[in-house]
Amino acid sequence: RSEREPLLDLLDHWQMPDGWRGRNFFRRYLEDDPTFSDENVWVAVDAGRLVSCVQVFPRPLRIRGEPVPAGGIGSVFTLPDHRRSGIAGALLDRAVEAMSGSWIEISLLFAARIPWYTRLGWRSWVVTRTLLQRRDSVPPATGAEIQSFDAGRDLAAVRAIHRHYSGALDGTVVRDESLWAASLANAGNPEEDFRVARGEGELLAYARVAILEGFPIVTEFGRGTGGAAALADLLAAMIDAHAAAGNLHLDPELERALEGRGFSLHRGEDPTGMLRCIDAPALAGRLGVELPESGDPDRFLEAVLPANRFGFWTADRF
Repeated sequence: RSEREPLLDLLDHWQMPDGWRGRNFFRRYLEDDPTFSDENVWVAVDAGRLVSCVQVFPRPLRIRGEPVPAGGIGSVFTLPDHRRSGIAGALLDRAVEAMSGSWIEISLLFAARIPWYTRLGWRSWVVTRTLLQRRDSVPPATGAEIQSFDAGRDLAAVRAIHRHYSGALDGTVVRDESLWAASLANAGNPEEDFRVARGEGELLAYARVAILEGFPIVTEFGRGTGGAAALADLLAAMIDAHAAAGNLHLDPELERALEGRGFSLHRGEDPTGMLRCIDAPALAGRLGVELPESGDPDRFLEAVLPANRFGFWTADRF
């Protein structure tokens, strides 16, 4: 715990986008994430100075309907004068060793340095992202009332929709109260546009949008049964000229509703999400399936969590 401020001093050297200072960006994960634990941060110290760090974020991921203990890797940083020395790789090895001893079964991260993480044992899970571009201005298809999210009024209903809608997607975080708090505190950059669509007193849909590296991203959405048109109206109210979103391809009814609301949809591949199977036998036992004869943990993980079903929401980023 005494190293928290030195850790933030170290991370302050990170050149951050969107006007952030490193220490302010990462302080949120120390102070505003209820799942934070000092024991989940590994540091390298040289002559009394912190020179490199890695953090593990415990996040249960839904696979085949089961909550699977997972460890997200984040806050990976090394001072420039200590790079290319193997320190960060050694810290990641230590983190994997600790995850293996903590009953964590898979690990995930989001990275630009894909070849480097590949050499260290993670594999790119190429998922579909959709660029929404406003083509025409079309009147709303429903009479849904669009409102800003109010936690006191809306959180219970939003959580119920999340359980129903995201519960059908593999790779989404199974959020308890603490993980909802973490997501609400840290999904914005620093703000997020979180709105709901309501009809006849019932919450029909919700959506969350944040600006990440200067571009609007739909970080999460959900709807009740029959709520595709209301969600399309909601997104149309939140998106100006364009935005990017994940998981749209998993909801064809919503895609059709968005096209009817004047949007063009352009699909593309995003390779930045990376996964690693930490404990294949434990994962197989949890899911009630057999390991392949080859014993290849990556091939096994690909079989039980195919990339075209991997629905991790950006709102759970770390």
